[in-house]
Amino acid sequence: MNQDKDMQMCFYPVTKKHLSIIHRWFKTNHVKEFYYGDGLKNTLNNLELYCRGINNNGKYSFDHWIAFYNKTPFAFIMTSLVDGPFDSNDNYNKWYIDDKQTYTMDLLIGELDFLGKGLADIMIQSFILDQYSDVDFFIIDPETENSKAIHVYKKAGFKKVEGFRPDFNPKPHTMMRMAVQDLK
Repeated sequence: MNQDKDMQMCFYPVTKKHLSIIHRWFKTNHVKEFYYGDGLKNTLNNLELYCRGINNNGKYSFDHWIAFYNKTPFAFIMTSLVDGPFDSNDNYNKWYIDDKQTYTMDLLIGELDFLGKGLADIMIQSFILDQYSDVDFFIIDPETENSKAIHVYKKAGFKKVEGFRPDFNPKPHTMMRMAVQDLK
């Protein structure tokens, strides 16, 4: 791969025409390891609602994105605004800061051919700068045992801030945070 990786990436809001690709990715072994049970059900439900124009489906409102590299779809990204006021009992909402915009992020590389190519951290940075450059912070919460994801997120600019167990998953997670200004 050449050094212009980020110049060849494009990001689009997910539409119905992307659903079959994304559904296929969720059935692959490397994705099923981290998207399963109620979390997967909620993600698929939110995705379906989003494609029908319903973007407020419960506690959080999600935006869904598909990433392309050289015109080939290869990754799925979800973002959600962290709304206040501050609530120390909510693992995500507690990162709300008055007069600052903080978004959550979750993602996956769906296409096997794109794994291990050094694209994930570049994709994250390119996506944020392309679509959310005016945002103050991003948070992401990989499972603590997912050392590959934590390594990639650190490489992209996230820093570990705390460990926790989310309500929706019994496995320990690591909250990581990035100041978007640090990417500029």
